[in-house]
Amino acid sequence: MGPRGIFTSIYLTSLLINCIQTGYSLDTSDHFLTPMPHVLGMSVKPDTALRDRSCSGCEGSPLGMSCCGLCAFWENPRSQSGVHHHGWEGQCNARQVAGLLSNLKEQGIDLEGFQPQELFDQIKGRTLWLIGDSQTNYWFLAVECFLKDYLVQEKRGQPTNSTEANMWLIKFIEELPHRGSRKAEPRPSMCTSYQENTRVCFVRIHKVEEAAHPVLRVLKRTVPNFHRDIAIVNAGLHYGVGDPGYRWSMEYFAKFVREHRQELATIVWKDTPPQHFDFENGYYWWFDDSKGGTAGGPKSEKCRALTQEELGSEEILAGGWFNQVAFEVMRASRVSVFNAYNHTLPLWDFHLKDKDCTHFCNPSAYELWTYLLKEHLKHLQPWLPA
Repeated sequence: MGPRGIFTSIYLTSLLINCIQTGYSLDTSDHFLTPMPHVLGMSVKPDTALRDRSCSGCEGSPLGMSCCGLCAFWENPRSQSGVHHHGWEGQCNARQVAGLLSNLKEQGIDLEGFQPQELFDQIKGRTLWLIGDSQTNYWFLAVECFLKDYLVQEKRGQPTNSTEANMWLIKFIEELPHRGSRKAEPRPSMCTSYQENTRVCFVRIHKVEEAAHPVLRVLKRTVPNFHRDIAIVNAGLHYGVGDPGYRWSMEYFAKFVREHRQELATIVWKDTPPQHFDFENGYYWWFDDSKGGTAGGPKSEKCRALTQEELGSEEILAGGWFNQVAFEVMRASRVSVFNAYNHTLPLWDFHLKDKDCTHFCNPSAYELWTYLLKEHLKHLQPWLPA
């Protein structure tokens, strides 16, 4: 490339960066997009003012540090607090996001044009319960921020008016060798309130049976009109691949849902998303603790895409080991299954910057799940209680 070509390349790069910083972007034909797509804007213009306002008045809150941090998904949630704000460790690269939006549009998924009202219309007047492990926690952070235009309160609240019930809904993190769980602060359940009596709540669990007891058992007894709500449930990554206890847990949960279906929210089982470690099929190495955990210790140089051989294997084509078990049990019990696994599988280079090959940066997988959930709820609308 000659001097003129180098100059042109530098100029176009500077122009693109300037366009992004000022709220514009370029499409694949180098035409300006005005305004910037909502999801791309979340990547390059995080709402720090809203984050700070949500943290005011949190001192003494029963939620502890979980009270604070609305729209702070781009910070490292492991170290998120009202006092210490860490860098953009969870932020995706804007160019990567723009490429993802373009690729998805070619697949008929218009994440670029996805607007908060589309999701809000599907959950209006209900509580959307997101019940799961750390993956679901990260997803909750993205969903609550995506709906920020409908906020009626910028500070998170507790899920029920009962102190006893809220205590039951606290997840006390256990320490289990070879299972990735380490001692940490208790994780209370939390809710964000929106217009028209709408909420999005997160309840932390690690094991599937915890979704039945205590979570759903407590919610059906203490939340008014719980049967009108929607509960998205997942747990899987705190089991080892091949663990026979996983099927037992799934059967326990399914039995509870069958026996109490009329009293429960509409239950939707979400897939366990793929991982992209250097172990077979991208799984995390549960049984070899010498490799370190997902949050610390030695790691491979980078996350990786699954090989063509892995992608063509019977296990991955069926959605991975966890989903093979879970989908069979859920469908046999007539529980709706929300499956975003295949859409998430290619996103190996959208993980957090600390080489955590489980959780994703924002905006990427979590926003894609939100879009796909919106589509799933559209199909469920005729069967939701009025």
